[in-house]
Amino acid sequence: MAPARTIPAYSLFGQPAGLVEPRFCHVERIGDRWKLHAGLVERHSHPHLHQMTLWIAGSGEYYADEEVSTIRAGTCCWMPAGVVHGFAVEAGSESIVLSMSDDFAREQFAGLSQFTPFHTWLIQKFDAEQHGWIGSLFARMEREYGSTGPGQVQSIGSLARLVIVDMLRMAEDHAGGTEERGGESSLLVRFMSLVEMRLGARPGVEALADELGTTPYLLNRACKAGLGMRASDVVRARHLQEAKRLLLFTVLDVGEIGALVGYPDPAHFARTFRTATGQTPRQWRDDRMRAIDEASARDRGE
Repeated sequence: MAPARTIPAYSLFGQPAGLVEPRFCHVERIGDRWKLHAGLVERHSHPHLHQMTLWIAGSGEYYADEEVSTIRAGTCCWMPAGVVHGFAVEAGSESIVLSMSDDFAREQFAGLSQFTPFHTWLIQKFDAEQHGWIGSLFARMEREYGSTGPGQVQSIGSLARLVIVDMLRMAEDHAGGTEERGGESSLLVRFMSLVEMRLGARPGVEALADELGTTPYLLNRACKAGLGMRASDVVRARHLQEAKRLLLFTVLDVGEIGALVGYPDPAHFARTFRTATGQTPRQWRDDRMRAIDEASARDRGE
């Protein structure tokens, strides 16, 4: 079994994790808590809060799951609740952070025809013109949060919706997006939600299509139109993503993790994982944990 690795869980940064009030939202700058972190925020999670961050000054690295991305002014990060993330930025770096409870976020993003953002993180780098526009939305959020006027929460939610729409559009453009098809987009959203609900069971595409009241052909067409992948590949990718998170941020053994993502046979899980990554689950875990420890030591100047 891999050595224990504790990932802190917070409400807002530095505050113990706990249930948040209904329709909760909070806006602050990372500079507000600079004395707590000095630009180095170790990997952590917010179990009950989704976060949207716009970097307005400085540069550095941002960690999400096992990925590392460079960030600069104009970078916008969307981190769903529970995603393990952190960052290391230079002195003088600044960002505006919007934190939202799950019910508040779902209320604001209801009806979006694109792929639901509640289980997938996004990091987008906007050009100068886009940054100006997105920056104005975050600045307005900040002003609204500091006000006491009527409609404060509704205004912040509307601004957040505009930001996530632009991020989703940009992600689609970078993926060689396709013309939007309302019915297929709606089916895709329902499909992704069902995949989450059945994460530990790993049902086949035919069973998922039947539960959605459609056919495998139509489900595959919706996935190809919205994500550029077949339905079976979407399911496999989501299970692989969850397996990686569990390998990296828990001390569960490989067999236990396989069972949690729908592979009760450890050998089957190991073969599937190796086919996808080129490594066994244990090799992948050891390599990533070593890399994380080395990166953390460099960030601390050790």
